[in-house]
Amino acid sequence: ENVPLDLSRDPAENLREILQNVAKQQGVSNMRKLGHLNNFVKLLCSVGHSEEKLGFTYEEIIICLRLALLNEAKEVRAAGLRAMRYLIRDSNVLEKVLRLQVDYLIARCIDIQQSNEVERTQALRLARKMITVNALLFPSSVTNSLIAVGNDGLHERDRMVRACVAIICELSLKNPVVVAQRGGLSTILRSVTDCQLSRINEALITTVLHLLNHPHTRQYVRSDVELEVLTHLSLKMFSLKCV
Repeated sequence: ENVPLDLSRDPAENLREILQNVAKQQGVSNMRKLGHLNNFVKLLCSVGHSEEKLGFTYEEIIICLRLALLNEAKEVRAAGLRAMRYLIRDSNVLEKVLRLQVDYLIARCIDIQQSNEVERTQALRLARKMITVNALLFPSSVTNSLIAVGNDGLHERDRMVRACVAIICELSLKNPVVVAQRGGLSTILRSVTDCQLSRINEALITTVLHLLNHPHTRQYVRSDVELEVLTHLSLKMFSLKCV
């Protein structure tokens, strides 16, 4: 539903109307909530992220947007994830999002049934935004969901498996601690054995080799697990090239 947005009005009045409609449990259709969430993004792009202009604190905005991630309609949840992605512009906002435990709802959106591709795509884009803003704050809850899809997605014919593995690789370069603690490096190497595309395999192995190449990240590669698998895969790839 197309909900009109008058950008000539006071931004605080516009935002109040948006948040009221998003937060209402009854009396507002899901399509209308979807329109208001899209207007939220338009409003941010128009007036910026200043709390003074918006008339609400980031905590108040996040609490209202969080309700969209609990909506029964996947379109509304996807729009809520998109709105949250536009809101997170620095570490300060990201810390507030994590303090209000929104990361568990993001993880839920990633784990949800495979048919909800629009919602899961928005969740993965939000995860990448969190890495870009401050990878050191990246939550283990979302990491667990990414790794779960990376481990089992191929057998379940999940179309998001490669995207999840790619995000794990990106995260492992910027925050190897959270990836290593959750077994993400094994997920990367396991993906090499399941993938038949040499370019993707080289990128996956290069990620682990990059960690091995630096003393401060080498400790996260377990010699009894990842290193043994990496050695086996490297020898296998070398032998195939020699044939």
